Amino acid sequence: MGHKILLIDDDANILRMLSSVFRFEGYSVITAEGGRKGLEILYFDQEIEVVICDIKMPQMDGEKVLEQIRSRYPLIPVIMLTGFLELETAVSVMRQGAFDYVTKPVNNEKLLEVVEKAVRQKERMIEELRKKGQEEKMAALGRLTAGFAHNLNNPLSCIIAYAEFLKTKYPHEERLDKMLSAANKMYAIISAMLDKTRKEHERKRVRINLNKMLTDELEFFEADLDFKHQVEKFLDLADDLPDIEAVYSDLSQCFSNLIKNALDAMKMSPEKKLMIRTGWNEQQLFVEIADSGCGIKKEDLPKLFEPFYSTKSKQGEDGLKGTGLGLYSSYQLMRPYGVTFDVQSEVGKGTRFRVLFPSALAIQPEAQTTVGSTV
Repeated sequence: MGHKILLIDDDANILRMLSSVFRFEGYSVITAEGGRKGLEILYFDQEIEVVICDIKMPQMDGEKVLEQIRSRYPLIPVIMLTGFLELETAVSVMRQGAFDYVTKPVNNEKLLEVVEKAVRQKERMIEELRKKGQEEKMAALGRLTAGFAHNLNNPLSCIIAYAEFLKTKYPHEERLDKMLSAANKMYAIISAMLDKTRKEHERKRVRINLNKMLTDELEFFEADLDFKHQVEKFLDLADDLPDIEAVYSDLSQCFSNLIKNALDAMKMSPEKKLMIRTGWNEQQLFVEIADSGCGIKKEDLPKLFEPFYSTKSKQGEDGLKGTGLGLYSSYQLMRPYGVTFDVQSEVGKGTRFRVLFPSALAIQPEAQTTVGSTV
C-alpha cells in the first residue's frame, strides 16, 4: 500500500466517499468518526503520514484536534476541511499550524494535490532533521576524534624520539626497528584520521582521487578485527582514473555506507570476499563494491533507496538491524552530481553496487594543476 492517511469527520458519507477516492489512487486509508476517535487512532498507529480533518464536529472540533496533533506529532501535516461560510475559521487554523485547507463540497483533484504536497513536505522535513542530526553527530564525533588524536600524538612522538635515540646506540637491535615501524604506522593512521576529520567538515568542492579515497576508507575499517582478519580484500583500481571535483564528505559517506553494508551482508557468510573496482570511459567513471554475502531478494531491489526501508529491518541471528537510511542517504548525497546506482544481487551469492559518475565531473589532465586541492 501507499502513503497512509487518517480521515477525521463526523459525516460517515464523506468518510466513505473520500476513502474510495484515496484508495483508488493507491493510498492506505483509516477513518475516524469524530476528533477523539481520530486522536486515539493516531496514538496507536505510528505509520500515519497525513491527517485530513473536518473543522466543524460535535464534542471535539477540528481546531482542538489540530492543536493536539501539532503538540504531540509536529511532523504530521494536517489538512482541514471547511465549508464556504467558515473561511474565517480556515484562516485561523492556518495560523495555528494547519498545512492547508480545502472547502466543501470537496474537489477531489484539489484535495489529492494538497495531500501530495503534504507528503512531500513531511519527507523533506524528515530529511532535514536527519541531516541536521547527522551533521551535529559528525561534528561532535569530529571534535572528539581530533582531541583524541592530538592527545595520542604527544606521547607517540616521545616514543618515536626515544626509539630513534636508542637506535643510534644500538644500531643492530632489530626489536627497535619493529618498535619504530609500529610507532610510525600509528602516527600515519592518526594523521590520516585528523586529515579525514578536517576534510569531512568542508563543504567546498575539491579535487578527489577516487582510488585514494577508497583505499583510505578501507584503512579505517581495519579497526574492525573481523574485517582485518576474516575478510579477503580484492582491489582492482584503474591506474589512469581521472580525478573528479566534489565535496569530500559526500563521497566519503557514500562509500563508507556501501562498504559497511557489504560487510554486514557477509556477517554470517562462510566465505567473505570484498571486491572493489574502479574504471572509466568517455561516458562515465565507476566505483564498484561487491561482496559474497547473503544477497538481496529481487522484489527488494527497487525499494533499496527508499527512506526507512531496510532489508535488515527485522533483527536476525546475526544481531543486525538496519535503519533504512544508509542507502537513502547515499542516494541523496550523490544526486546533485548526476550519479546513478546500478545494483545486481543474487540471494546466497552476494551483491554488487556500481556508483556511476558522469564523465563531466572528471578533471581533464590539462586542468589538473588549476582545480581544487589534491586529496
